[in-house]
Amino acid sequence: MSPEIQDTIVAVSSPSGRSLQSIIKISGHEAIQCIKDFFIPTAHFDLGEIPTYTSTAGNIHIKEEGVNIPAVLYIMKQPYSYTKEDVVEIHTLGSPIIMEMLLSSILSKGIQVKRNIRLSQPGEFTKRAFLHGRIDLTQAEAAMRIIRAQTDAELKVAVAQLTGSVSRQIKRIQDDAVSLCSYIEAAIDFSDQDIELISAREIMDKLEVIKNGISQLLIQPETGHVSQEGIDTVLYGKPNVGKSSLINALLGKKRTLVSEIPGTTRDVVTDILEIRGIRFKLMDTAGMDDSEEVVLSRAMKKTLSTLKKSQVILLVFDGNFTIDEQLRAMKLDDLTGNAIIVINKCDLLKSSPSPELPAELKKYPLVHTSALTGEGLERLKETLLEGVLGGRVNLSGGAPIFNVRQREVLQRSLQSIQQTIESVNNNESYEFIALDLRAAIDALGEIVGEVTTEDILSKIFSEFCIGK
Repeated sequence: MSPEIQDTIVAVSSPSGRSLQSIIKISGHEAIQCIKDFFIPTAHFDLGEIPTYTSTAGNIHIKEEGVNIPAVLYIMKQPYSYTKEDVVEIHTLGSPIIMEMLLSSILSKGIQVKRNIRLSQPGEFTKRAFLHGRIDLTQAEAAMRIIRAQTDAELKVAVAQLTGSVSRQIKRIQDDAVSLCSYIEAAIDFSDQDIELISAREIMDKLEVIKNGISQLLIQPETGHVSQEGIDTVLYGKPNVGKSSLINALLGKKRTLVSEIPGTTRDVVTDILEIRGIRFKLMDTAGMDDSEEVVLSRAMKKTLSTLKKSQVILLVFDGNFTIDEQLRAMKLDDLTGNAIIVINKCDLLKSSPSPELPAELKKYPLVHTSALTGEGLERLKETLLEGVLGGRVNLSGGAPIFNVRQREVLQRSLQSIQQTIESVNNNESYEFIALDLRAAIDALGEIVGEVTTEDILSKIFSEFCIGK
């Protein structure tokens, strides 16, 4: 374990800026001694003698500034804290100036009396929780997802990870692989005694079970496990059909430029629309036209590229013109995912009949909207939500439960299992089969933190804020 883990660390763990209350957190074997220098409790007792999970009111006295600041201390003694070290939280007035004074005094006093106390590095409190065995690596990354969660759905996924449910699934698969590997390695040891501890057929059957378990983790499509970035939702249509106005109306703010001049949007503009805890990443794209202008042509290529990656497509048409006419410039062959037909500008139709849909579009849900009056916007939101809840939207393309690092490791473990299966099929010796299987076991261990490198840990915890 690195020497820096022996230091006592301190940081502001509440959001920056003014607030009613702020928190300074101290963790390490000198945490309680550090606060003794400044804190005067209302009741006279020794802070070092009070039991864990105790709170006490008092004042922080900063001699240099000549001020007394009301505060409440929360003391959590090792090993019953988040970091499994002595932890002291100072809850006091939410003033940035007070926070700066407190931090400066704690660090200055530490230098004077030669204590190993310093400012925390980003994510170091959670890193210590991991290094001391309080949480595994998947749970540590879940803590970051909880901090960044912006919807109920994202929060539920993060909480599921933090409680260890995901880690338990991976651990069961890893345990099966370890058990199989132990039989194979034992068979190697007894190979000269003409004893068959496990046959190639039995190895293959167990490998298939492990392979299926990993594959199921990689393709879980549950609604609650939507990508943190949101469901890719593209608005697609000819120029000037009202895509920009529609996205502004859905968001309730002016996110994109609106103009009567066709071709105003020349790049992909994105923003998040949240509907009952489900996030949709709306993408306003350049309108499809037959223009030969270089800039517009490049914009249309970007639109088509975006369409290929989309999960939901809103096919937007101007209700004042025939659909067939507008379809000529649109490339429906490039459509993927779930589509919704949106007939926009219905406020201008007045008594005119709604345009007839071509046969190839009648299989999709149809919504009439007006970005100007707001007509049909709620129905459009309901239709988007129905597509997700009804299972028509493919969510498996994102990272439903796992982040990029975790998915990469799972895919690597799956490749190793596949290589192990090929080794069995090719009648390779048990030594090579065990070697391939061990690579899969080590990869699975990377997810929960049983196999780590300092580079992996530094990358993960550097994304946290300082006081977490």
